[in-house]
Amino acid sequence: MINPDTSEVESHMVTIADMQALKTQGFIPVFESGVGGIISGRDHAGMGGGHGTSEGWKDVLRNIKHNVAGSDIDI
Repeated sequence: MINPDTSEVESHMVTIADMQALKTQGFIPVFESGVGGIISGRDHAGMGGGHGTSEGWKDVLRNIKHNVAGSDIDI
């Protein structure tokens, strides 16, 4: 999670409830897929579509972003 005071990424293994509590304190969740995960090429903001993601998958993400009002997918 990104610490709001330092802007540094900190590693936290917490429950969903604890993560929600940290979010109310200004922490920003960053999720990282493991090796061999479905989504590759994650950037530092935790968004899909980074340099390691295929164009086909980027097209899927673009389609979702276009069709879902309020989507914040960053490709």
